[in-house]
Amino acid sequence: MKLLPDKPVLLLKNKVVIADLHLGLFKYIDDQIIKEVAEISKLGEELIILGDLKHIGRRCSIKKLLDVVDSVTLVKGNHDVNIKENISIESSKGIRIGKYGLFHGHALPSEDVMQAKKLIFAHAHPSIFLADDIGGVKKRAWLEGEMDINGEKKELLVIPAFNEMCASTAVNVEKPAGVIFKRWDYKNANAILLDGTLLTLSLL
Repeated sequence: MKLLPDKPVLLLKNKVVIADLHLGLFKYIDDQIIKEVAEISKLGEELIILGDLKHIGRRCSIKKLLDVVDSVTLVKGNHDVNIKENISIESSKGIRIGKYGLFHGHALPSEDVMQAKKLIFAHAHPSIFLADDIGGVKKRAWLEGEMDINGEKKELLVIPAFNEMCASTAVNVEKPAGVIFKRWDYKNANAILLDGTLLTLSLL
């Protein structure tokens, strides 16, 4: 498992994993997002999108994405409704890849996914608020930590939104959305900025 430098992209075995494209949110950047996705998809044999390929209630360019990426699997997110294009869609309950359980994060995953050693999910659009002289800025970030589930320690990884125009949750200031965050004391987690900077939330 590897985080791609400077991109919210996870390389997992022979698969490329991203989340929260929210195509249609701002149509003028859809083509740029699709171009970037086409490039990073070449790093593996399959592209997995962990939910929210599209933005609910907006017209978007899913067909354009399917024209330039060979193999796409979408794990359904809360925005992924009324998708008519011919794309492989998995339930919001997630998928299991060996010791990894992958799901979007808005709904509770299946028991099989929850039994995985490492849980990988999205939905929260995590970022870190960094104060400066003019107020501050949010930087997208991965969250990495541990959680006890039914007496078993699990490793957790939260993927930042691929679409940088999405609203994000500064996890050092406010609580993120999603089912796991109702149970997880994420303030003991680490945040990793896209440039690789490691931050400990408990120290921020």
